[in-house]
Order: sequence, then C-alpha cells, then structure tokens
Amino acid sequence: MPEDQETVVIGVAADMASSPVLPDGTTLREVTTDADLHAIAGLETSVWGEDLSWMGRELIARRVTDPGAVMFFAVTDDATGQVVSAAWTIFYPGTDFGYLAGGSTLAPWRRRGIYRALVAVRAQRAAARGTRYVMVDASSDSAPILRRLGFRAVTTTTPYVWTPAAPG
Repeated sequence: MPEDQETVVIGVAADMASSPVLPDGTTLREVTTDADLHAIAGLETSVWGEDLSWMGRELIARRVTDPGAVMFFAVTDDATGQVVSAAWTIFYPGTDFGYLAGGSTLAPWRRRGIYRALVAVRAQRAAARGTRYVMVDASSDSAPILRRLGFRAVTTTTPYVWTPAAPG
C-alpha cells in the first residue's frame, strides 16, 4: 500500500550547520541510553498516532550493531522532562552522505524552531565528521522548511508498506 510521497532533499552539511536555537524551557541533547531510545519511540507513537513501540528496539539494535554510524538527538521540555522532538543521523561509511531521519515533533511544540534546531545540530555533527552532504526523505510538512534552509530537492519517492498474506 502506498504511503504519502516524499521529497528527497540534499544540502551541503557545512552550509546547513549552525548553532541550534531552541525555545526557552527546552534542552537539546545527544542521547545514547536504551531508555532515551524508547522515549523517542514513544514520541513517534504520539506524533504518528500508531503503535511504533517497536522503533525503540530497532534504534537500540542500530546503535549496538554499529555505534559510530548513528547519532540520536532529543529535545525535552525542561519542566516535565518529556521528549517533545527527536531526530537522528545515519552515516554511511565510504560515502559523502549522512541521512537525517526522524525529525518528529509533538503538535503543541511545532512552529517554535525545534525542527530547524535538530537539522542544525545534525548538520553540524555531520560536517565535524567530514560528511560532505546531508539528505532527508522529507514529508510535505518538512520539505518547505528544508528548502528555506538551503536544501535542494532532487527527486521524489513513494514509500510502500508490504503486508504479506497470512500463511494459509
């Protein structure tokens, strides 16, 4: 079954890198613990309205399998400690690309610059590692923000979810 079309955007990591600007009362940090990755899965479940609890296990497995190939970031509400936004970067050894993934923010926290801050810190870290480009499979919500930041659209994709028939 097809999902919503996405726009693949690419930017020069060094050009996208900047100091993240966050709204008052929030903290952005790199996260590495299992609890943090499960909290990110909880955030994704809340944002997308479907059970994505499996994502915590997947993110943990990715970190354990190749810890140098992924960096996770979370923005928390200082008053409650709740993760309000999260994103990660996947690096591909032997290429010039880092893939910016996640980038989900709870609805009440949108339009405050948190997504832009997560792009900035991930581009900053990618550039520091010598990664030349960062790319995103951008939703229709994210693509305009990324274009304003200087990313260029190069193509579109349509993700599909395959549901195999029950054995029978």
